[in-house]
Amino acid sequence: MNASRKTLGGKAGTGHSEPGAPAGPGVVNPYPGLAAFRPAGQRFFFGRERDIERVLARLAASRLVSIVGSSGTGKSSLVAAGVAARLAERPSGLAYLPCEPQSSPFRQLGEVLLRSGPLAARADLRAALFEQEPLAACEERLATAITTSLRQMSLPALLLLDQFEELFSCTPPASARRFRVLLDSLLGIDTLHIVLTLRSEFTARLLEWLGEDLLRASLLVLGPITDEAALREIITGPAAALGVPVQPDLLATLLPAATAARGALPLISLTLERLYEQRHPEKGLTLEAYQRIGGLASAVGSVAADIERLIADDPELDAACSRLFTELATVIDQLPTRRILDIATLRSDQPLARLVELLRRQGFIVDNDERHIELAHEMLLSHWPRLRQWCAHHRDSLVLRRQAKQAARDWRRGGEQGAWQQAAGGSEGSAGRWRWEQQRPALLALHELAHRPPPPSDADFSDAGIVAWRGLAAGMESYLHSFLRPEPLILIDELAIDGTTHERREEIGLRLNQMGDPRRGVGLAADGLPDIAWVDVAAGEVEIEGPAQRHFVVEPLRVARYPVTWQQYGAFVTASDGYRDRRWWRRLVQRKQPGEARWAGNNYPAINVCWADAVAFCRWLSARWGLVGGQVVRLPTEWEWQWIAQGGASRRCYPWGDDWRPALANSHESGVGRTVAVGMYPLGAAAGVYDLAGNVWEWCLNEYHVPGNVQVGGNEPRALRGGSWLDFPGDLRCGRREAFPPDERDGDIGFRIVLAQPFEAA
Repeated sequence: MNASRKTLGGKAGTGHSEPGAPAGPGVVNPYPGLAAFRPAGQRFFFGRERDIERVLARLAASRLVSIVGSSGTGKSSLVAAGVAARLAERPSGLAYLPCEPQSSPFRQLGEVLLRSGPLAARADLRAALFEQEPLAACEERLATAITTSLRQMSLPALLLLDQFEELFSCTPPASARRFRVLLDSLLGIDTLHIVLTLRSEFTARLLEWLGEDLLRASLLVLGPITDEAALREIITGPAAALGVPVQPDLLATLLPAATAARGALPLISLTLERLYEQRHPEKGLTLEAYQRIGGLASAVGSVAADIERLIADDPELDAACSRLFTELATVIDQLPTRRILDIATLRSDQPLARLVELLRRQGFIVDNDERHIELAHEMLLSHWPRLRQWCAHHRDSLVLRRQAKQAARDWRRGGEQGAWQQAAGGSEGSAGRWRWEQQRPALLALHELAHRPPPPSDADFSDAGIVAWRGLAAGMESYLHSFLRPEPLILIDELAIDGTTHERREEIGLRLNQMGDPRRGVGLAADGLPDIAWVDVAAGEVEIEGPAQRHFVVEPLRVARYPVTWQQYGAFVTASDGYRDRRWWRRLVQRKQPGEARWAGNNYPAINVCWADAVAFCRWLSARWGLVGGQVVRLPTEWEWQWIAQGGASRRCYPWGDDWRPALANSHESGVGRTVAVGMYPLGAAAGVYDLAGNVWEWCLNEYHVPGNVQVGGNEPRALRGGSWLDFPGDLRCGRREAFPPDERDGDIGFRIVLAQPFEAA
């Protein structure tokens, strides 16, 4: 090998797929299978002379060539084993620098030059690669170091920006724009030529990125190979280079099939690779072997069948397939596309590492560089049945994952640095940050692709999106973690800030209602019945104000965290066995229509509910839940309510303490002038029970004048507790009692339920 040839670079260790790898003990296989040819495979690269000359002619006229063609037309092989190898034979030699842009084109190009560039420039490159400045500053510094390094190359250089569509599908737009500026700088280097290879589906994006004049000057369209003479060389040349014949009958059968395949060079190469492995000692590549593997159309399936047999015998490998596909495949513009995987991922997943090694040996995976692997060719996405079916099944989730990651990068890197720092701190977000309607499906998609067992049930949230977040958050990249941190959690955290205004609390409640409030205890369960978040209450003894009978014993019970909401009450009103069913109205007055639904957000407290309505609701829910014997759903008694609100034996004046704090309740002083969503004042809660002061008065089970009477029936006023949005501080005290007729409704009266021993006779 001459000196100039030694300067050719290449991708590290491709294993089975590299021409020159063993095809048997001590034997070289000249066909690369699904992988692209590399410069080292030049002597086995045939049939592309005309295309090589086209590219060389364009390079002589321009420092940039954009090779555009459909998948399978051999763009990468043409440059590596054809163009670069020919240029390296010139007396001046050649530095060949292959690079795929992926999501960080500056970093990836910088790493290529760090390995292959001039020693004098490596210190600056290394410093720029490890810079911790904001992305724009880092990329500007890398651009300077890259340009300097390329100017200092001792040989003419050919920079291959392979699979350039990744700049449009994986790279943040701001980075892609900066890379366009870098390209202009590189085109000013006399000793550097640049070749882009791009799938034809992305030509319009390349036009927008390069500009019409530069694209027109650089464009070289690579069509499928249908010329019989070229196909004949591709089929016979590599074997002939090793003195192995190709049976005429095979050639007569394979040529028409290859012509019909229209440019499916990876399939042709994979078929030939298998034929070479099964060659006859004397006849070489035979028709019999071709028929045995099922012909050209079955080439991938034939190799995959060997893999499938191994996977079938090992359940761990079967499970690892989905984890691997998640990393190696995505969907861009509805087309399945390859991704690059950092091999560091394999270190903690032994089944995944074993699967990768198996696929390497079969030629389905190649090493992109010393740190990354990828599928050998996109053809696998459509021709390997297991992978094709997986991509089809997860298509929507793959699209959402890519969109979420791209949007997260844009949000972080698009100049909104304040938003990046603020996101984890509690405001609703900033320009470019997704709202919950977008976050939720993305989180569900990521959870699906993570192939993890479902996380345990969440005590605070019933929404599947937040449950998915809880399962994913610890393993997320930091930028994605901040971007996809669920909006409901950010809003709820804001409620826990003492300085959040009443108006903002109302806005948060409305927003939670708009997105479908995910908190447990606010809406309905999967069965359509109220989802109640219970809080356990210990036994105690209470003294209430006013009446002759003042001392009461509280037995252990469970109380609802929130007052009953409109959505929960609505389930009773609309159920066929609900409000209009006479079973629930024994000894109660039933009005023809329920009360007016005022301020009726789903997560707002139900109001215009009379005492009889609330008792009927409790009876209905007890029956629907099938509660028999021990406990029932009912209204709390006054003493139970007060015991909870005053903090048990603490005997607080207000649920939060003895001093009035206007920021902790929706009262007359808040200025809102109506109810707000339940749970908007968590700092005013008592032991996890919300809204015990303000927002709505709450019905109690007992009569007002004779508190010990808890039986249903009669017209005597029933007790109310808690005060409402209409009332002043004195009415929001834990001990404050109020009375109201049991069959009347009002816009500031709602109710809360408990799960406890019944007082009512069966």
